[in-house]
Amino acid sequence: MSTTAPIVHLLCGLNGAGKTTVAKRLEATLPAVRFSLDDWMLRLHPGLHYASDEYARRAEECKVLMWDIAVQVLRTGTDVVLDWNQWNRERRARWRDNAREAGFGAVLHHVQTPLGVAIERTLLRTLAAEPGTHPLTEAAVRHLAGIFEEPDESEGVRILRVDGP
Repeated sequence: MSTTAPIVHLLCGLNGAGKTTVAKRLEATLPAVRFSLDDWMLRLHPGLHYASDEYARRAEECKVLMWDIAVQVLRTGTDVVLDWNQWNRERRARWRDNAREAGFGAVLHHVQTPLGVAIERTLLRTLAAEPGTHPLTEAAVRHLAGIFEEPDESEGVRILRVDGP
């Protein structure tokens, strides 16, 4: 167990940027416990499309459950990695505030990758049907990139800018 206070690690970036790769590295090197929304949702609701209203509702339930467990982990002195995209200011504020209200700090890892590289990675991942990933088209990646909000220091969370792996 670390002698420093445990931290909640948040991630943001384009689809295909390498957020999960960064999350797995954090898990292995800190050490930390990683909570992957994609893993949980694909396992619990394998036929549910990520763009459906039902998916959004169930994903929210899943995040709340993962957070309850994450707080237990944090109380043991171990960092946690919330491996889902904090793609806008509102989401980042919510999880930053959840961490603070539970008595822990948060850091945001902004995984930066050019759009073309993110598209290529996502399409390759989709073709390979990689476990723990949702199949995405180029149009879907471009759409999601269009609604992604770049983080900035005014959000009140330390931002670590990471080049995509």
